[in-house]
Amino acid sequence: MNAPPLPPRIGIPPAPFDPWDKISGLDFGEDRTQAWTIRQDILHTPPEGRPALEERLLGALAKSAPTTAGRAFICEMLSLIGGTKSVPALGALLNEPASADVARQTLERIPGPEADQVLRDALGTLSGPALAGLIGTLALRGDQQVAASLPRLRDDKAQPAAVREAAKNAIQHLKRQAR
Repeated sequence: MNAPPLPPRIGIPPAPFDPWDKISGLDFGEDRTQAWTIRQDILHTPPEGRPALEERLLGALAKSAPTTAGRAFICEMLSLIGGTKSVPALGALLNEPASADVARQTLERIPGPEADQVLRDALGTLSGPALAGLIGTLALRGDQQVAASLPRLRDDKAQPAAVREAAKNAIQHLKRQAR
């Protein structure tokens, strides 16, 4: 599937390559022209064209060994247009230390029970700061189903202080939302 072409931009020559072929290999500190082109494409595509762009982003994410910067950029773009189709791929990234935060932050913005379930499932697999962030995301999404498991995390002295504090704050937040 090809994305719809962008309108010509005054003073910017067309790229000598397809930027979609380059995004999974982005690196920090490098030329971000291809990323900018794709971002503009996503921002200027009407809602009915976004599923095709989501497919292209998921295809780029599925390429073997995307760079950390490439994965982060793809997730950032999915946070703008991603839907339930993106949830399984993002859920798989939750268990990779280099991408857990960006995948969680992207899932945070995708509405629906599929994203809620993937985030809930990750409670049993993440630890440390990644777990603390996940707890905050679940609370922010107002996931009342997770409320029952939070006191255990809050009271578990084996958990880092950040996890216990996140659980305590999440319990308070969910109680306020339940009123």
